[in-house]
Amino acid sequence: MFIPLKRFYSKIRGLINFSSLKKEKIMSVGSVLEKQAARYSKKPLILFEGRTITYKDFNESANQYANFFKNKGFVKGDTVALLMDNRPEFLIVHAGLAKIGVVPALINNNIKGRILAHALNIAEARAIIIGHEFMKEYTDIAKEVKLHAPGDIFVECEGKSLVIPKGLQDMDSILKKQSTNNPEMVPPISSKDILEYIYTSGTTGMPKATVLKHQRWLQLGYIVGGYCLRIVSNDVQYLCLPLYHNSGINLAWSTTLIQGCTLAMRRKFSASAFWDDIRKYNATIMIYIGELCRYLNNQPKKDNDADNSLKYILGNGMRMDYWTEFQKRFGIKRIIEVYGATEGVGGLTNLKGVPGMIGQLTAAGIRMGEVARYNPDTGDFIKNDQGFMEKCKIGETGMFLAAISSTNPFAGYKSNKKATSDKIISDVFKKGDNYFISGDLFKLHKKDYVSFVDRLGDTFKWKGEVVATNEVADILNHFGGIEDCNVYGISINNTEGRCGMVALTLIKGTAIDWESFAKYIVDNLATYARPYFVRIRSEKDATSSFKQLKTGLQNDGFNSAIVKDPLYFLDPRTWQFVEITQKLYDEIQDGKIKF
Repeated sequence: MFIPLKRFYSKIRGLINFSSLKKEKIMSVGSVLEKQAARYSKKPLILFEGRTITYKDFNESANQYANFFKNKGFVKGDTVALLMDNRPEFLIVHAGLAKIGVVPALINNNIKGRILAHALNIAEARAIIIGHEFMKEYTDIAKEVKLHAPGDIFVECEGKSLVIPKGLQDMDSILKKQSTNNPEMVPPISSKDILEYIYTSGTTGMPKATVLKHQRWLQLGYIVGGYCLRIVSNDVQYLCLPLYHNSGINLAWSTTLIQGCTLAMRRKFSASAFWDDIRKYNATIMIYIGELCRYLNNQPKKDNDADNSLKYILGNGMRMDYWTEFQKRFGIKRIIEVYGATEGVGGLTNLKGVPGMIGQLTAAGIRMGEVARYNPDTGDFIKNDQGFMEKCKIGETGMFLAAISSTNPFAGYKSNKKATSDKIISDVFKKGDNYFISGDLFKLHKKDYVSFVDRLGDTFKWKGEVVATNEVADILNHFGGIEDCNVYGISINNTEGRCGMVALTLIKGTAIDWESFAKYIVDNLATYARPYFVRIRSEKDATSSFKQLKTGLQNDGFNSAIVKDPLYFLDPRTWQFVEITQKLYDEIQDGKIKF
């Protein structure tokens, strides 16, 4: 009876603190860390690969970063790019910079080449902190990277004795000389100050840096950790999602620190090691994505599947077709499905665990948005006689528009006013209102529940990552011999999201060297962004204004019995292209080939 009562109080505190953050408060990631370090000094904050880092030790390590950059002349609003694996040092850097208002740009560690250089450049950083595990990725594009002064490149060596390339500095040796005392900031960092930049593919072009403030991190820590998960201080949260993503840094990390519990970390998700980790750490809480849960559910069943400590999980993408089975098989007490854009607008929650629903349009007493009637064929919203948009009725599918308010502000994209303005629509249902265009199609159900239908525009989701089709096409077009490159996502049986496919129109008289093309794709694109399927077209699929047409191609898929164009498959067993036959098509659809 004691623990449920504690969880009830956690829920109430979470709701109260969430509501209080509508207005600016002298509160930040740094102030929360210092408060918790004083309260839970010797308690484990991080468990990682045999290491235990207490609240006190973590805070002191963060202080060394804060004091170093402060003494070096970095001020509130400056940017430091961070490229590192999932490990404690990532969080220590993030917290240390946050204490002095310096903004970490959290670089997706899967990207490479031109895309990595672009992400670093748009951060407009004064320095970069690189995990030793990514030194080669950086040195490969170092000449393309443009930094603001002083332009230092630091390498965090994880306690290892390594040879640091010329022009880079050993962060570990520098930190040993720094004070472990809490830095003094006048004026102090507030909830309205910028906390971080998280990269999103958006709907077009290269990655954009989304601006997120301390307010959002704090809100998520209270509403997700307290109100939704009802975390208490003796919980252990398991994290295997990337920290450069919203789910890792702003959900898992905020709920851990704000609720005073412990975070057990893993560098990368492993389906085979998952339950061993859960039992080893006695983990009770986890933030998930749907693909992760499907991978676990696809593992061979064991008699002890339900014999584990994991009881409360929260995330997005748990589909109806395996929700109930997953919950029963692994003995999960509560599954809380949520929805939220990286940009921090319009979070939805399914607190009652209704299978297949991503949430209700009203959360914590706040109307988060509406589902507007939309024509996906023309790309237009349907309006009434007064010129306002129409809300969907029960059973209808439309686009989700997230309400922009003091509770859910949209801070926009760093140094990209056009991308920011393109995401905002005004005078939607009445004069003066403002909404964020999600680009996601929802179906409206009874009691304001909504289910996810599809993602519109030039993006699709695969392996938990959003893939920008224009970004991939830009890389592929550099291979040569290609007249038109139309990238899109296709559905495959028993998989989440859509897998990459490309329709290529070749320059007349040219042919593709498939071996070279396969190597080019593997070398230049992250695993999740690779087009595994290629369709050779004789004519471009585009309108007279050169807008690419994708819907018909998506519907055709990769079935050689239907598609008469040449079809090829990038076989992940050999990373070579092979022609798609009916036998190969059946093997892929039956799940015999994993990728």
